Amino acid sequence: MTYPRSFTKKQIKYLHIKYKVDVILGVCAAIVLLPIFAVLALLIFLDDPGPVIFKQKRVGNHKSYFHIYKFRTMKTNTPKDVPTHLLENPDQYITIMGHFLRKTSLDELPQVFNIARGQICVCGPRPALWNQYDLIQERDKYGANDIKPGLTGWAQINGSDELEIDVKARLDGEYVEKFGLLMDMRCFFGTFASVLKSEGVVEGGTGAMEAAAAKEEEQRPGTKATRRKKKKVLIMTNHSFMLWQFRRELIKELLKDYTVILSMPCGEHVDDFRAMGCKIIDTDINRRGINPVTDLKLMRTYFYLLKKIGPSMVITYSIKPNIYGGFACRMLKIPYCVNVQGLGTAFQNPVLAFLVTWMYKVALQKASTVFFENEGNAAVFQQKKIIPKRKQTVLHGAGINLDYYPYAPYKEEDGVHFLFLGRIMKEKGMDELFYAAKKMKATYGEAVTSRMNIKNRYKNSKDRESLNSMAFRKRFGPSTKRPTAWSFHPIMKECLMCS
Repeated sequence: MTYPRSFTKKQIKYLHIKYKVDVILGVCAAIVLLPIFAVLALLIFLDDPGPVIFKQKRVGNHKSYFHIYKFRTMKTNTPKDVPTHLLENPDQYITIMGHFLRKTSLDELPQVFNIARGQICVCGPRPALWNQYDLIQERDKYGANDIKPGLTGWAQINGSDELEIDVKARLDGEYVEKFGLLMDMRCFFGTFASVLKSEGVVEGGTGAMEAAAAKEEEQRPGTKATRRKKKKVLIMTNHSFMLWQFRRELIKELLKDYTVILSMPCGEHVDDFRAMGCKIIDTDINRRGINPVTDLKLMRTYFYLLKKIGPSMVITYSIKPNIYGGFACRMLKIPYCVNVQGLGTAFQNPVLAFLVTWMYKVALQKASTVFFENEGNAAVFQQKKIIPKRKQTVLHGAGINLDYYPYAPYKEEDGVHFLFLGRIMKEKGMDELFYAAKKMKATYGEAVTSRMNIKNRYKNSKDRESLNSMAFRKRFGPSTKRPTAWSFHPIMKECLMCS
């Protein structure tokens, strides 16, 4: 068993005793409360026929998962695994009996079975929903994820639902810091006072009171909040570098009228985006993997972000944000635009091409428009009947900022010069490049020389895999050591027969 680092020997000893005592208390409470369970169950069923007990996936000790038991307080058609505060008008989903159960906290009674099973304690941080990533992350700062959650806790008696995420996590951290019998007694008896006063129970959940007040202020004509309010644009992509190089002008223009939020893996230029005024959400994406589990997690993350942010428009770049972001936007009926930057390797394999085509058809069906950077890619999507031509917009390239990349005359030398600029991939024309180089060398001999400049930005990145193309290995044979930015230069010199 592991404990929070801050725990003393005395606290560790108390924790062992507490866990055993809580199990005994849970078993006794379950037996004693059975008649009350029966009455409440009947009333719930008569109010809204359906399951009486509601199971929900929660985060337990050391961020493990378990199912918490509650009396059902919401209608059977309520969206699953969505925190109450993320529902639009949550009050419409709560049953008549549900209002009473929530006000009195009687909906939490079935959790005595969770206590009896050793999944939670009587007192401790309230278990977060499995998809409340912001709360889980904040609790990590205080070690509040390293003890068993509780039926009630320090945060519960100090505000409960109306607390903001950072405040709730800080109070959970305070419970961990002062962990002991005295703190548990304060939580236990403080719970009765809170229930009697109905403190901290707000339909709408975390931060709802502040959010309601802010909304009221925003809607009041002539207020500063009304004048400053901006609609939100969410941009989903798989690479911060690309976004900075080719889209910062677009983002700069959007920032004039919108709040711009970027969902992407945090890498290069993140601080530059923040300086511009963008909000950043670090979103982990396996750019080249095809693991279904990982991809489903990404789509789940997008669902959560969209529900939390509520953007007016979503713009997606690259294949995974395009597809999984498109899925989420379509299901949540949020307007979205898609930018297809290239086809990549997805359409090279027949089986993968079939799957990707189907996924694109589903994901892009409700897209406002789909942007392409060349007519060839647009033609492929039209040929495969992924989207109709009326939804296509060809941009003719990503565009170059000539102020940032000014024109510079090429150094004059004797002879004819050829320039290849691109990634070492078959799809980028590497086969043609190799063929042309060999042909010229065979024809003109020593008159032909070459220079190779590999940008070493991929040295310590997963993107070094892009340098290990199938076309290269197929043409020049397998290698026991995968080529990297450092080893490619001599290999390329050899394959091109450079002098």
